[in-house]
Amino acid sequence: MKAVFVIFCCLLTFMFVKGQSIQPAAHQPGKYVARFDPEKAAAQLISTIPAVARAKANNYVEGGYWLILWNFLNAAFVAWLFLFGGLSAYIKKIADKTSKTNRSNLVYIVLSFLLYFLLLMPLDIYQNFIREQQYGFSNQNFIQWFSNELLTFFVELLIIAPFFVLIYAIFRKVKENWWIWGGCISLLFIIVVLVIYPIFITPAFNDYTPIKNGALKDQILSMARANSINIDNVYVYNESKQNKLFNANVSGLVGTARISLNDNMLNNCTNSEIKAALGHEMGHYVLSHIFILTMEFGILIIIGFKLVQWALNKLFLKYGERWKVVAIQDIRSLPILVFLFTFYFFILTPISNTIIRTQEIQADLYGLNAAREPDAIASYLIKSADDLKVAPDYWEEIFFFDHPCRAYRILTAMKWKAENLDGK
Repeated sequence: MKAVFVIFCCLLTFMFVKGQSIQPAAHQPGKYVARFDPEKAAAQLISTIPAVARAKANNYVEGGYWLILWNFLNAAFVAWLFLFGGLSAYIKKIADKTSKTNRSNLVYIVLSFLLYFLLLMPLDIYQNFIREQQYGFSNQNFIQWFSNELLTFFVELLIIAPFFVLIYAIFRKVKENWWIWGGCISLLFIIVVLVIYPIFITPAFNDYTPIKNGALKDQILSMARANSINIDNVYVYNESKQNKLFNANVSGLVGTARISLNDNMLNNCTNSEIKAALGHEMGHYVLSHIFILTMEFGILIIIGFKLVQWALNKLFLKYGERWKVVAIQDIRSLPILVFLFTFYFFILTPISNTIIRTQEIQADLYGLNAAREPDAIASYLIKSADDLKVAPDYWEEIFFFDHPCRAYRILTAMKWKAENLDGK
């Protein structure tokens, strides 16, 4: 246990050091050509964002910080209802009407997640419907939004329920080594989901159609070929029926890769802006960020399983009789397992954000070199800043941002322009 704690502390230290190392370098007077100052250019671009829009974005983002806490507290309350309020014992009584263990566990899992969905729904309605309506980001009425939430729930249940049935079956076989197997099976599960996601899951929420803009398609595919991405089409999906945000990705693994952008981008951005944004997404793909991210989070998950094992042993000794569960192999341990991982990743928020933010900076640099459109990516970043704080405080960004802030990204683009295009 001490070794795991030391590894955890080392990861924490590394991520904070890494977070500091990716901050903008200090300005060096006279370094750039006299006719183009990247810092001045970046400041001028940022100044074009209306003060009202920046204030609105700041309020939206800062409210989101509190929602991180409220989501955690809400999860803690639901876990308390299951463990101390008797919900878990009641569901287990229903599930035990099925004699076979795996079937009984499946009933328990389905009923548990249904109750989680219902109990977490009030905060979900405020956070993802009311608040999005208030800030003008949603294009859905309540019925449309709730229908989408139901679909999301059923899709997640179809994926998660068999996973937990399998993992508890393995727990019963491996006894004390359950935490190692739990971590490894969870990592394998993530990889499988990443493979099937673009083929089977995303089409359930949006329609994907080949892009009709032939000139833009040719430019995108040319850039893809130049970066060794063997894809023969570009797709547009109709996310405008849900929100006003811009999204694009190069997704998929093992022959399932595709380039996609939403119709909000297609209808509101220039060809150069779209090409610049997709250069960033191609960076993620070519740099194998999805593999690296999976491995990095896999390490955190395995460490998490060991820490959870230690915590469960303590909790079972103190509350096991009251909960009527004394071992992880009992399906009634699921609520506390879920809560402990919720707590673990709540604490890890700065680390997980730094991992992701570091990759985003790498993708930004790759995209600049691939698309060679610094002005276009800067204007795209300004257009898509409605829900983002442009210039947060240093520690605010370290703790809460999983992407570099707009001020940093625009400055990076202008520095690239100064060094590569001689300010032209």
